[in-house]
Amino acid sequence: MVRRAIAALLFFVGWASGAWAIEPIPVVAVIDSGVAATPELKPLLIGEVDVASPIARQAYHPRYDHGTMVATILAHATGGSVRILSFRIDDPAGCPAQSVPPCQPSGAPIARAIRMATEAGVNAINLSLSLKDDVSIASAVRDATSRGIRVVMAAGNQGLDHPANLRMAIAGYPHAVLVGALDVDGQAWSGSNAPGDHSAGRYNYVWQRGVAVPSRTVDGTSVYVTGTSFAAPIETARLIRREPRAVLARAGASPAQTLR
Repeated sequence: MVRRAIAALLFFVGWASGAWAIEPIPVVAVIDSGVAATPELKPLLIGEVDVASPIARQAYHPRYDHGTMVATILAHATGGSVRILSFRIDDPAGCPAQSVPPCQPSGAPIARAIRMATEAGVNAINLSLSLKDDVSIASAVRDATSRGIRVVMAAGNQGLDHPANLRMAIAGYPHAVLVGALDVDGQAWSGSNAPGDHSAGRYNYVWQRGVAVPSRTVDGTSVYVTGTSFAAPIETARLIRREPRAVLARAGASPAQTLR
């Protein structure tokens, strides 16, 4: 089953990235709660694989809005010049009370999704997830970035003075990046995990807008969303478009001081 899924993804990626096209279109793996085929996203979606449920759930019918909102922001930030492979990793049992989706207590489905995306040859992997320093995920990130794939990870929304998932960022250096959230004035959002001390290890950290970002839910409703999850796809878009502008983190400097 997994091999057939990978083979299908390779076919779709080959088509989308220019094997049969005049102009190559970058492909991004969105590893999240699943993506709905909204009118805006349907033309961009080239496949969805459910890696979390023993019984595959219907593609493009997510239980939660999170992955669709992330994918919509990616679509906006690229002007639609992207193709999206959706990997659904939310727990079939649902989220515990007061938890924010997507919820997945095990690192195994996430690591599996990263490896499948790597085999499919995507240009970038977007991880707008609350990740623990899981060894299996770090290993998968290392393998992906060793092939030149960009791995973009939300820094987390606990308001800590350091990211919660440094193991993955260090494992994927220099092609992995953690993303913090800026408010509408370009200042660090209070809920964003900060860069921390870069002397603790080599890793990349950038800031992108993550407060009141326009997006859409599964049913197409317009919303404004806040969190590092929603800053991450903006950075993913920047990387695949190779735009030079970014807000780079340096220890002891504010986002406004590090804008370049």
